[in-house]
Amino acid sequence: MEVIFNQEKITTRAATLSELIAERLPDTKGIAVALGNTVIPRTQWPETPLTDQAVITVIRAIRGG
Repeated sequence: MEVIFNQEKITTRAATLSELIAERLPDTKGIAVALGNTVIPRTQWPETPLTDQAVITVIRAIRGG
């Protein structure tokens, strides 16, 4: 299926948000993930299914000010 991952169209075999994040990001510390306009709690990633053309945005916290 094709999804939009951080504004880039990609092809994936991942069925869930958790699988997609594991496939794309080796380090998940300090990230938040939104599906469409909804931030998905980390505990719900394994049970959140992906659909074709889903829009996933990953936000990484950074230090500084």
